Amino acid sequence: MGAFGWSDLVALLTSIGFGIASAVFPLANAETYVVASQVSAVAGVVPIAIGVALGQSVGKLLLFLGVRRGREFRIVRSRRHKDGGPSTGPVRMRLRAWIGWLLALVGQPRWGLPIVGMAALVGIPPLYAVALLAGATKMRAIWFFLVAATGRIGRFLIVALGIGGLAQWLT
Repeated sequence: MGAFGWSDLVALLTSIGFGIASAVFPLANAETYVVASQVSAVAGVVPIAIGVALGQSVGKLLLFLGVRRGREFRIVRSRRHKDGGPSTGPVRMRLRAWIGWLLALVGQPRWGLPIVGMAALVGIPPLYAVALLAGATKMRAIWFFLVAATGRIGRFLIVALGIGGLAQWLT
């Protein structure tokens, strides 16, 4: 298979799988996976970083689509009907106001995609929260995915190259 061997293909596919799992279940930390793979020298930087990034982007897209389509589920509609109205406690009121502000910001064409890119690359605000908020807006899913994937690829390449460089320097 040339320069890209079977071990790289296996690393890419397993990294995609781990990326999806870590996107949906935050306790499975993607950065730790990338660091461990580079310290153990299981595979090269590129297959691991790109695999985890693509997997994370697919997972975040699932969250995005879950929010977007979730409003159509019977259980969500019946629960909304039973609640009867918003809570009036001061903490809940502030939380609702803050979420409303973030939702409006992510929903703006001018700020939505840059916020997704920042969350994907830097992690502030967390991409998990941004994916959920973006799913409640009119943002196009394809643009969300492309921007999130680009940011995640950059993030994981930086992590992997940094650890790989550190490991080379120490040996």
